[in-house]
Amino acid sequence: MPVRRISEIAQEPSANLLRIIFSEKKASARGPAIFIDRDGVINQRRPDDYVLNWSQFVFVPGIREALKQLSTLGLPMIVISNQAAVGKGLLTLDGLREITTRMQQALLEDGTALTAAYYCPHRSEENCACRKPRPGLLHMAANDLNVNLSRSVLVGDSETDIKAAEAAGSRSILLVSNSRNLGSSVGVTSTPVVYSTAEVFDAAEKLLSQ
Repeated sequence: MPVRRISEIAQEPSANLLRIIFSEKKASARGPAIFIDRDGVINQRRPDDYVLNWSQFVFVPGIREALKQLSTLGLPMIVISNQAAVGKGLLTLDGLREITTRMQQALLEDGTALTAAYYCPHRSEENCACRKPRPGLLHMAANDLNVNLSRSVLVGDSETDIKAAEAAGSRSILLVSNSRNLGSSVGVTSTPVVYSTAEVFDAAEKLLSQ
C-alpha cells in the first residue's frame, strides 16, 4: 500500500520535522494510541552507526508478531523516532521516507498497518523541541490524529523514550533486550519493563485497560 500523504512541517523557521501519514482516517473522539519507538524496538540498532538504507533495516526478532497483536486493539499505531542521521547529513529525508514506506509495506504483508510516523531529524546539540526526551513529536501526533495522550502508551527501549512519554502525560513500556537497555532502565522503575517482544502485547493491553 503506498503512502497516502506525506508532509513536512516546521514549527520554527529552522526546525523541519517529518511526518508520514499512512491513513487519512481521523478519530471523531479523542482516544488512546500506541506510540512506538523505531530503532531498537522495530528494527535492530546498528552498533555505533545508523540505518541509512533499507538493506540495513533488520526487524527485531518477534516484533512483527507483537505489532500484529497490537493492531488487533484497533488503536492508532504511531512511530515516534529521533533520526539525527538526517541532521548530520548522513541520510536524506527522501531516504528516510523510503525506509519508512518499505517498513510499512513489509508490515502490511502481516496484516499490520501503521497509522503514521513522526521523525525528529535534528542533532542533539540543536536543542529542538521535538527530539526525545522532549515531547514535541507526541504532541504533534496527538493534534493531527485526535489522540488522548493521557490514555496512550509508548513502547520504547531507552530512558529517553520513557521521559518523552512522561513529559507528554502518557504511560510507557521499556523493552529491554540488550546491555544498552539495561543501563538506561535506571530511574524508570515505575515503568513496566519487558525482556522480549513476546511480552509487549500483554503489557500494553494491561496499561490501556487501566
